[in-house]
Amino acid sequence: MSLEDILLALDEQCREECQAIFNRAQREAKEIISKAQAEADEIREARLGRVKTEAESEAASIIYSAHLKAKNSVIRAREEAAERALEKAEQRLGDLRSRDDYPSILEGFIKEGISIVEGKVIVHVDEHDRDMAAAFLDQAGVEYELLADIDTIGGAVVSDGQEKVKVINTVEERLNRARDKLRIQVYEILFREEEIAATGGG
Repeated sequence: MSLEDILLALDEQCREECQAIFNRAQREAKEIISKAQAEADEIREARLGRVKTEAESEAASIIYSAHLKAKNSVIRAREEAAERALEKAEQRLGDLRSRDDYPSILEGFIKEGISIVEGKVIVHVDEHDRDMAAAFLDQAGVEYELLADIDTIGGAVVSDGQEKVKVINTVEERLNRARDKLRIQVYEILFREEEIAATGGG
């Protein structure tokens, strides 16, 4: 399932909850106004305007609080769904090395690093990937130094000879990038919906 599909499903899941919160707030607001108006009929005319103003102000406050509560519920639900999706991805990737396509995945990570770094490269891998990485590097025909000095569920770190330029292409780092990107997409959707609501657009 793509990130867009996850966010779409989450949006549909949260919409009913948000609508229920808004409806409840509106009912409470109407009850407050109705009660205030009934009380206002029983007091002197001079106080009528003040009572209605206070009641309407209180109702507006309730609606505003409900709006904030609904918005926070949407944000929290979307972020929780995003985290759950990434946690499941981490669980599935825990045994990445047992997959038939892992050699090609590792090769792709290393090749991507080599394409960015110039000259001699230093490739850091997990001990489990040493022989596989050496075979790839020999085929690539580049000058390299291979170090099995990182602990990772997959991937590699490729740097130049002075370790000044470093391409971190481990599975964990890729997941962290995905997490940050997903959070950005969640907030972009929220802000877009807020703009639409403010302008009355559909």
